[in-house]
Amino acid sequence: MNSTHAKTADEQTAPDEKAVRERAVAEARSTGTTLGPEFHTGQGPWLRTADGTAWFDGTSGSGAATLGHQHPAVVAAATVQLGKLVHTGCKLGSDARAELVRRLGELSPYRTPAVLPTVTGAEAVESALKIARAATGKRAVVGFTHGYHGKTAGALGLTWRAEFKAYSALDPDAVVTADLPELRDAVGPEERAAFLAGLEAALDRADALGGTAAVVLEPIQVTEGLLIVPPTLLDAIARAAHARGALLVLDEIYTGLGRAGRLFTAELMTETPDLTLVGKTLGNGFPIGAVVGERAVLDALPAGVQTSTFSGSPVSCAAAVAVLETVVAEELPARARVLGARLAEDLARLAKTYPWLSRVRTAGALAAVDCVRAGRPDPALAGAVREAALRGRLLLFGGGPEGATLKIVPPALLTESEYHVLVAGLTEAFGAADRQPADGAGEGRR
Repeated sequence: MNSTHAKTADEQTAPDEKAVRERAVAEARSTGTTLGPEFHTGQGPWLRTADGTAWFDGTSGSGAATLGHQHPAVVAAATVQLGKLVHTGCKLGSDARAELVRRLGELSPYRTPAVLPTVTGAEAVESALKIARAATGKRAVVGFTHGYHGKTAGALGLTWRAEFKAYSALDPDAVVTADLPELRDAVGPEERAAFLAGLEAALDRADALGGTAAVVLEPIQVTEGLLIVPPTLLDAIARAAHARGALLVLDEIYTGLGRAGRLFTAELMTETPDLTLVGKTLGNGFPIGAVVGERAVLDALPAGVQTSTFSGSPVSCAAAVAVLETVVAEELPARARVLGARLAEDLARLAKTYPWLSRVRTAGALAAVDCVRAGRPDPALAGAVREAALRGRLLLFGGGPEGATLKIVPPALLTESEYHVLVAGLTEAFGAADRQPADGAGEGRR
């Protein structure tokens, strides 16, 4: 018998505990990755797996990597900050935080700006609601059909200290939803009049629920399929809100800082939003958001009512300063407008080949097109396009109220060759989806 200890039958059959733990652990399906493989590195519009396989990111990391993945100026700024100071907590300042506040405020459309840093866009939304309630002394809020402003709620319901809740507790009966007109096409005079009448009725309902504190909307409803609110309609909404003593809160978390072709949508408006929310592009992958507005409005919220441990994180703030410098130096809004014009032209050309591609829409480095068959939105066809794109290693998201919209959200700083890769991938995906039988019959979808 050799000297090695002979394992008992139980030892031989006992599972490796570490392996069991690794098999048992999984990310919750609510947040788990649902598109593509696990990525290892990134550069510009490209994401690569551990074996080096490249995928074109037509989602820009949920719209945040507007400058492209691993932008060298942003990475360098964050790396330097990592070597100096990583964390202070929200109640201790840092030079990186002060610089971010200064730079963002200077770029904003406000005369005497103030900036409230947040960790996420949803936190910026919740902060804005608190500010609106503090500034107006009112409670109710008006939002719009197809709006998207985040997925957080309820934490303050479990928080003990009453003064933290004074401007929160957004009960369902304090929220009124107004209908927007059909935004895929031009809004005609009759539609506009009907919308404004509906908005006034919604404001009446909100006023009856404790007064209207805020009217909140996205200038472009990106999540629901790139539904663009015309600037003249934004101005009309602002005037209606102000007539009720409410604040207009413009959620530019997706569209702001150049992504949609302007630093701020306020550039296209006659009225100025009372509060503007930014995020996504601001960090180019680092977690950060902000509420920006006139100091007198933001400072209506008492000290200490809105804080979170990682708001104003030195690393995220340093990265954001580099983003803002790059946005200005690279003339990002203008480049995004050029990209959008090219996408509009190429998508319109493809729609002539595939007539089921309907209602091409672009706004800066944002594009969308609906899949419509026999006059009806076709979510299955949109899914077939996304699946074909995935097989070609092009990452795309869907959307739209009916789930029949394809969203194209590449980084705004594409090279010529990268742009051609994107269009070639779209062309291939449309062709592959078109060749699939419709409802199990026929040879194509035309």
